[in-house]
Amino acid sequence: MGNTFLNLALLIIFHFSMPTFSMKLTTILTDQSALLALKDHVIHDPENVLTTNWSTSAPVCNWFGVSCGSKHRRVTALDLTGLGLVGTLPPHLGNLSFLSLLYVTNNSFYGGLPVQLSNLRRLKYLSFGNNSFSGEIPSWLGSLTELRTLFLYQNNFKGVMPFSLAYLSKLEVLYLFENQVSGSIPSTIFNISSLQEIDLSYNMLSGSIPSVPRDLLLLEVIDFTTNNLTGHIPKDMFDHLPNLKGLHWSLNLLSGRIPASLFKCKELQVLSLAFNQMEGSLPIEIGNFSQLQDIYIGRNHFEGEIPKQFVNLTLLRLFDCSHGNFTGIIPHEIGNLNNLNWLNLAFNNIAGSIPPQLFNISTLRMISLDTNQLSGHLPSNMEELYLDFNHLADSIPMYISNASQLTLLDVSSNYFSGSIPDNLGNLRNLKILNLASNNLTSSGMSFLFSLTNCRVLEKFLFHSNPFISGELPRVVGNLSSSLEEFSASSCNIRGSIPNEIGNLSHLINIELGGNKLIGQVPTTIGGLEEL
Repeated sequence: MGNTFLNLALLIIFHFSMPTFSMKLTTILTDQSALLALKDHVIHDPENVLTTNWSTSAPVCNWFGVSCGSKHRRVTALDLTGLGLVGTLPPHLGNLSFLSLLYVTNNSFYGGLPVQLSNLRRLKYLSFGNNSFSGEIPSWLGSLTELRTLFLYQNNFKGVMPFSLAYLSKLEVLYLFENQVSGSIPSTIFNISSLQEIDLSYNMLSGSIPSVPRDLLLLEVIDFTTNNLTGHIPKDMFDHLPNLKGLHWSLNLLSGRIPASLFKCKELQVLSLAFNQMEGSLPIEIGNFSQLQDIYIGRNHFEGEIPKQFVNLTLLRLFDCSHGNFTGIIPHEIGNLNNLNWLNLAFNNIAGSIPPQLFNISTLRMISLDTNQLSGHLPSNMEELYLDFNHLADSIPMYISNASQLTLLDVSSNYFSGSIPDNLGNLRNLKILNLASNNLTSSGMSFLFSLTNCRVLEKFLFHSNPFISGELPRVVGNLSSSLEEFSASSCNIRGSIPNEIGNLSHLINIELGGNKLIGQVPTTIGGLEEL
């Protein structure tokens, strides 16, 4: 009797243990089946990773790009980044119920996102970035409430941003840049208190920028660059963003003034509002941004003087307020900006002398001061120097040839006089040289002999210097083989055009009009196929 009960107990235990073992085995096979379905949907595997590695002869957890949890031995991560795969995503991936990370970044997957992926409720990190996915951004993404990062960037998604994204209460990073998303930005997107970065740049979004209704203490970057956003920036926009570091809103249609609340963002490092329709003056409080490194506010309707307080921004690397209506002078204290690398004040109404302290900044590589009313002298430590359309006078100094890193020099449309230096050939990295529209002279155009040492020179313009005169020397044919543009019109040049000019095989444009040339056009010019 006792043996009967014992056998019955063992039979019951065995009966109930079988489904448990079977279910576990089935679940493992389900993961494997889902991945094999993905393999079948890949039509091109250039590195043969899936072809050679994803095989039933090896455990799923050992497959390339697959990670499993130590407890349940279920697939928890799938990372196929950068394999060049071409294909579609099968609905079977929705069966990977333990998946917390899914990365198929930097491939060529196309088509829509299968709705079955909404079953992956454990997902924390999801990246479809840099593929060719299309269709609308699915609203079911809002059901993946464990998501920390959502990368949909650089695809072909269209339609509007679903309001359901606001349900992702744990989301930290949202990248939707470089798609074709239209419509307005959901007003609820700033309800996500965990948000750290949001990048919606390079889309077709319209409407106004939504206000921020609550403190977002973690939000550091907002990038809405290159959209069609309109209207004024909400006045209280920045009351709740104390740790904002990057504000990237260039290339939109924003109007109005910079709100005073912006200056509460003491951690701001990048301020990018260029190519909008902003107006008003630049507030003096800009000098309080002790962490600010880059300022892009050009191509707006700002006016008034550039606040002197901007020289307090000792971490500043880039300052671009070009194409505005700024007036006043460049303060001498600009020399305090010891980290400045790029300065663009072009196309304003700035007057006075260029402070010599500016050229003592050893980190400075590009200065664009063209189309202002400036006077002063040339520096010798730049890589790119734009000083055209100003009131610069005197001669071009010989020491300019000490600027060994100079790649671009534009001093056109000024009042320079005297001889063109014969040592410009020391600028071996020079690609663009524009001396046009001045009062420069040269004895026998001797400067051309030196410039034959500039072997990467692509554009050389010295037209509209009527006092140069002389004949065009044969050495012109020894200029850089990379030369694409040569402009010497209206320079009072005499004599004939040398045959050697036909040696400039990459020439696209040549201008010699308005001179006193005689003879025929050399037949060698007919061999310039790109002309």
